[in-house]
This record gives sequence, C-alpha cells and structure tokens, in this order.
Amino acid sequence: MSFGLSSCESEKRYSDYNESDFYEVQGFIESAISTSDPFDSPTEKNIRFKYFLDRDNPKSGMENDLEMFEAKTGFPVIVLVHKDDENISFYGRVGILENLNSKEKEFLSGHIKNQMELMEKSNF
Repeated sequence: MSFGLSSCESEKRYSDYNESDFYEVQGFIESAISTSDPFDSPTEKNIRFKYFLDRDNPKSGMENDLEMFEAKTGFPVIVLVHKDDENISFYGRVGILENLNSKEKEFLSGHIKNQMELMEKSNF
C-alpha cells in the first residue's frame, strides 16, 4: 500500500532568514484582531499592515499569531522588507522612522489625523 505524501510548504517566519537580509520601511497597521483560538493569549493577534506609503499603490503584508500588546489598528509601524524581494515583509515594531521622505511624512500626517478624528468620534 502506498501513501501519497505531499509536501506542504509552511509559511516562512522572520527567524527563517538572516537579520541582514532586511531593511526598514515605514508602514501602518491596517487591522489587528485577536486570533480565533479561545485558548490564545488576548495579546496574540493577526495583523495586516501597509508599507511603501510613498507609492501610489502601497504594498500589504500580514502576520498571524503575533504576541503584541501594543498593536492597534491605525498605529504606525516599522516594517522589515527583504532586500531581494519586497513582497517578503514582517512586522518590526510600533514606531516611526527618523528618515521619512516628504511623501511618507505627508501620508502619515494625514493618516494619524484621520485616526485621531475616528478616536474622538468614538468617545462621544
């Protein structure tokens, strides 16, 4: 009896690469939702983020099952992008890079203003 085995390539994680394979770009969290597993910690989240904010069509990335208390939808984040393939990206940390170009500054300024307005509306 022969069993057919198919190799299931699991999604690579940041730890599967060398740190030197990446550079940092500015992004923001598009969504941060708790995982669907009721046994997971409430700080374990699935996040979607946008990066390359100075482009007409920013790139999107996602990571699942991240242990991150501070991540909330709309927060600015630093995204780690692979040097050879900009479609390979990982959440780096919450924050704003010091070396933003003018388009990124303009985008983030508008984005943060919109997020603050949404927060004000939800408090009333």
